[in-house]
Amino acid sequence: MQQFRKEDGYHVTIVDDVYNNLMSYKELLENEFDLELIQNPLELLGFLNTSKTDLVLLDLHMPNVNGFELYNKFKDTHPNLPVIFLTGDPSEEAVVEGLNLGAEDFIVKPVSLKELVARVRNKINSKKGKKKDTAVIKYPEFSLHTEVQMAEIGEKKVQLTPIEFKIIHLLARNPNKIFSREYITNLVWPNVHVQNQNIDTHLSNLRKKLKPFSQYIKTIKSRGYILRI
Repeated sequence: MQQFRKEDGYHVTIVDDVYNNLMSYKELLENEFDLELIQNPLELLGFLNTSKTDLVLLDLHMPNVNGFELYNKFKDTHPNLPVIFLTGDPSEEAVVEGLNLGAEDFIVKPVSLKELVARVRNKINSKKGKKKDTAVIKYPEFSLHTEVQMAEIGEKKVQLTPIEFKIIHLLARNPNKIFSREYITNLVWPNVHVQNQNIDTHLSNLRKKLKPFSQYIKTIKSRGYILRI
């Protein structure tokens, strides 16, 4: 284990069995967060029992114990500790399994420094109960202005219909969470019986309007839709 601390700021623990990966994360993040770097995954359990951290970045594929198995060993004793899985495995099955376990986020490598820092801060702020500016929901190269129901893709402004806004607002406020067609239908048309397939039409139009950001709006077969960030 290696510690890198500043006088104040958020503390992030990074677990990866590859030393060079840890050094890369150190170089990227040491100016943003206090860091704990752990190469032996099982050392994380002892560290969490004696020290405080604001978030764990956890590699998925490691020898002896993978990220999912390690997470299962401490999630009940540290239920309020946000965890972000880091992996080179982009498969839908891996992402869904991690989110179903209760992880806060799932990042497929490689990831830009700007995006990684933003997502770490977002998850820590959420757990700490800090108020976010709900008037504007921001992601890299995408902003949703809730008061005027308008999106921005880079510098391009995109006007949304009321139904399109309700859908993207739901997904943007709850990234990496799956919503069924039935849930979205009831949100858009409460107390009105309509065909679930109507949502597909609005989502198709929304995806066209929000390109290239719409690549993150995923359809999970037989389960629903997710903004996978």
